[in-house]
Amino acid sequence: MSTVKSDTSHHCDNLEGSIKEAVEADKDIRETVRCITLKALSEGKLDLNEITQIAGRVVKGAGLGAHGRNSQDKLVKAVAGLDDALCSAAEASKLAVEEASSHANTFSKQDLQRTLNDLSELEVMFLDTLKDVAKEANEAVSGTLNDLARHGRVSGTAVGQKVTEISTLLNQQFSERLSDTVTAGVDSAAKITSNLAYAAAGFLDAFAQKMDEKSASNSSQNKSK
Repeated sequence: MSTVKSDTSHHCDNLEGSIKEAVEADKDIRETVRCITLKALSEGKLDLNEITQIAGRVVKGAGLGAHGRNSQDKLVKAVAGLDDALCSAAEASKLAVEEASSHANTFSKQDLQRTLNDLSELEVMFLDTLKDVAKEANEAVSGTLNDLARHGRVSGTAVGQKVTEISTLLNQQFSERLSDTVTAGVDSAAKITSNLAYAAAGFLDAFAQKMDEKSASNSSQNKSK
């Protein structure tokens, strides 16, 4: 997950509005935010810069939509939905690594370590995003976001736990199988990182489609009752 400049700013504007509407609707907020975020993350490539932009828009949209009755509860559910989506992003990155490792001649221990280092930044990015958005939000939203950030730093987050699990698993699976060969040149390393980011987005798109199908099926069953 490199920090190459992203072209998703246009999509982010629509994303913020979609999240705001979802939170205002107050219906299955956590799952709805997760689905919307997954779709946004699956567009383009799944690198840290893109994830950071999208996370910021999601939290801003949630803050704008969290008003009226149970505003704090709405915001907590929305942030939990983002946390869930980040877990799926980590899982998609794992699948991308597993696929890349099948080409052992072009994927080395160095490439695996670079990916694991990037994954380890997800929880920090998530918590920093909560605090950054809190600085510009109203008092009620700011208080809730800061509380969530503090709780996350003390007790951990879902994405933090997921990353730890994935890192342990990938190290167990591939540390012995992959070569110690250092990727030749900065351009080659960047290409591998970019390819992994696009592959991860592809897996994430598949996750999002499955969730859409499940949601449509549940909706159809509810209407038939």
